[in-house]
Amino acid sequence: MLRANLDAVLAGPAKSATATNWYSRLDTFLRQTQAAVPEKLRDRVFLSRLWDDNPVSAVGNGTIRMAPALDNDEFVDWFAGRVSSPLPNDLADAEACLTVLYDEASKRLGVLCGRTPRLKLNRVLCALFPDFFTTIADVGVLLFLHREMGGSRKDHPVHAHVSLRRRIDEVLEPVDPSDRLEQVRRMCLPWLLSQRLTNEELPEQPASVDPTESDLKPLPAALRRKGLTAMKGGFQTLLSFLPALDEGLTREEFSDLISQANSELAPQSIGTSINVVMREFDLCRREGDIYRLSPRGINLLDSQDPQELADHLLTRVLGVDHVLQALSHEPKAKRALVALLQQVNPGWTSDFAPTSLLGWLVSIDVVRLDAERKYQLSERGRRWREMVTWEPERLPKPASTIEELEITVDKVQLPTWPDLSVNLQAIVDGRLSLDETLVKQLHAGLWFHPVRHFAVLTGISGSGKTQLALNYGLALCGEQTAGQETVKVVPIQPGWFDPSPLLGYVNPIQQSAYRSAPFLELLLRAAENPSQPYVVVLDEMNLSHPEQYLAPILSAMETQGVIDLHQLAEGTSEIPRCVRYPANLAIIGTVNMDETTHGLSDKVLDRAFTLEFWNIKVSDFPRWENIGLPAPLRHKAQAVLEKLGQVLAPVRLHFGWRTIDDVLSYLLFAARLGTTDAQALDDALYAKVLPKLRGESSKRFEGALHAAREVMKEHALLRCYEKLGDMQKDLAESGSARFWR
Repeated sequence: MLRANLDAVLAGPAKSATATNWYSRLDTFLRQTQAAVPEKLRDRVFLSRLWDDNPVSAVGNGTIRMAPALDNDEFVDWFAGRVSSPLPNDLADAEACLTVLYDEASKRLGVLCGRTPRLKLNRVLCALFPDFFTTIADVGVLLFLHREMGGSRKDHPVHAHVSLRRRIDEVLEPVDPSDRLEQVRRMCLPWLLSQRLTNEELPEQPASVDPTESDLKPLPAALRRKGLTAMKGGFQTLLSFLPALDEGLTREEFSDLISQANSELAPQSIGTSINVVMREFDLCRREGDIYRLSPRGINLLDSQDPQELADHLLTRVLGVDHVLQALSHEPKAKRALVALLQQVNPGWTSDFAPTSLLGWLVSIDVVRLDAERKYQLSERGRRWREMVTWEPERLPKPASTIEELEITVDKVQLPTWPDLSVNLQAIVDGRLSLDETLVKQLHAGLWFHPVRHFAVLTGISGSGKTQLALNYGLALCGEQTAGQETVKVVPIQPGWFDPSPLLGYVNPIQQSAYRSAPFLELLLRAAENPSQPYVVVLDEMNLSHPEQYLAPILSAMETQGVIDLHQLAEGTSEIPRCVRYPANLAIIGTVNMDETTHGLSDKVLDRAFTLEFWNIKVSDFPRWENIGLPAPLRHKAQAVLEKLGQVLAPVRLHFGWRTIDDVLSYLLFAARLGTTDAQALDDALYAKVLPKLRGESSKRFEGALHAAREVMKEHALLRCYEKLGDMQKDLAESGSARFWR
């Protein structure tokens, strides 16, 4: 697995222009640093460059001031003496010396600077000892990656650096010491690898990140988490969870831990609390069945400092930057801040979410209440405010008309047709023969309207409707992640008389709990990620009346309206009370028209783009050449099926790919049992084609039965020939005929 991830990094991010520029700047800096040691280790300009302007990595805004240490002669003398001392030749002894240096520097800097500048210390040691360190300055990220590569989270940072370098060298082979640029690349590779692993569960993370970029990069308002959910005990409760998460917790253990922290918490709210820790504050990740600390969680556990949350809350949680900006001028009353936040997110129609957000900012001492009960920035809040170098964004006010909607709705960035065609052909892998015109019609029919992306695929059973819908979705949306799918197939069941199978419902026994549904989960993900397309396939959608179970969805998709889900008190359920219909959601329904299904009402058809699957060419079936049948039998089967398809098509009783595939697979299996070719083909057609033949007396149906019987006679398929003869007699005597009497 390590090799696969390294190969992916080497083939992509490691070759990017950003990375190449980084290597070059870092190589120059390392040369300058090595040339300056030990002569300039007491030079204030050099030390300032080493500690504060170091291109190994960025440390972000609001960092710890180094002046108290760099202006302290005792510290400078100690530092220069220790760094100038040569390291032992033995790797273990050298690591031990660096560990002592790291620990003593941490203590001295903590006293002089007020806090230990761990990020700066790591990048300084990387610059001074490039053979032992990586460019990962963030200790949480360092230990997270070290743990992912088989180490212990409790190992010393120096050991983690050394171990990462050694493990990568074992996989890729050591670098020639004379190849300086390749040595620099090897130092940077762990950082690039960490970005691949730590951002895996954050699809909104920008694809390209400059490791030396200091400024925070805010997400657009539409991609941010919508506020922070209240939790009893606030920040101190979060801190109390971290030691146990450091060891790893199952879902049941995590739930018990949360219940112990708040015995009054309703059982249905435990999942919400887990979401607060994992998603809203980014403090843990789920690895299989175990929850463990994320890099941010590791840092917060070690430091106990809310500063670890700054970049996340400022750039990824809606409203935080607005509050800091508003309070930078003067203290404000709660009512004013609630009104401001309701303008930031028009979906906050009550004061519940804004109040919760303000409560968290108080809990982490970013804002405080003054004597007049007004909110004001704390010292930490003023430092955080300085990090906000952008103009905070607001969510747009929902459009009330189609004209407004066409202007305000965010357009989903879809692949162009050529790219989609390539992706689709790669995914179906030769199992379907797709008419390019048909797929283009589906693509255009889904996305020509700004919000109403709804298509219905109808036609004979087994013609590939579901496979086309599914593979189109996969081609459009890309690789799927368990639990975070962007494509979902929902099999419709008979007896769906209301929206609850799709949108969930309030538990009738436990009135404070809401039962979700797969369709709803994908709908909510689509609403949270408006730049990513999502696709739902409603398979056999007319087994129930679509206008009944789709009623609120059909209504909302017309104008991107709101779907009301429940009236439970805010904060009691993970499911929001309502959700605005997302303009990035495409719904594809498949329809078979027979006696077990319902017709589609005008309410459905008016909103859908309809495509038909009736023109099935047997010769286009993609598996003729690789099915493995002897050529004579394959040719005979193809001839019979082609002729049957032609004579049955006028009465729409012909067949699709599934039937052809089943007939050929039966022939292949029967041959292993010693069944003759003629008998096997006769049996297969009797079982897979004839049972669907049914109709009333008409010249067209009479002609189809007669022609089908002639095909059987021509190819000596006696069992089918006799059955069709019986059906002809039934038609003449009773006016109707069907396989089943």
